[in-house]
Amino acid sequence: MTDLPQPVARHFPDGLELDSADGRALAIATLLEHGDRADLAWLAGAVGRAEIADWFDRHGRRRLSRRSRAFWAATFDRPLAAAPEISRALWPLA
Repeated sequence: MTDLPQPVARHFPDGLELDSADGRALAIATLLEHGDRADLAWLAGAVGRAEIADWFDRHGRRRLSRRSRAFWAATFDRPLAAAPEISRALWPLA
């Protein structure tokens, strides 16, 4: 298990295994949605900006809130895809 800095560890009370793809994906999803500047700086150093941007391209639309998607799309200079019609019909905030 990776030793997390105390500010980052508050997001992962059960710990975090960055050596696995699932652990890195969890870290990226959680910190892109809830992290502050220090958390994100740690994340960029731990997994790299390229992996974060790649995760955003592949999973961001499903795993992040609309507000977070808009922010990270602008940050990574990616187009902001609209949610599918069925998503908006089921959940207006999609």
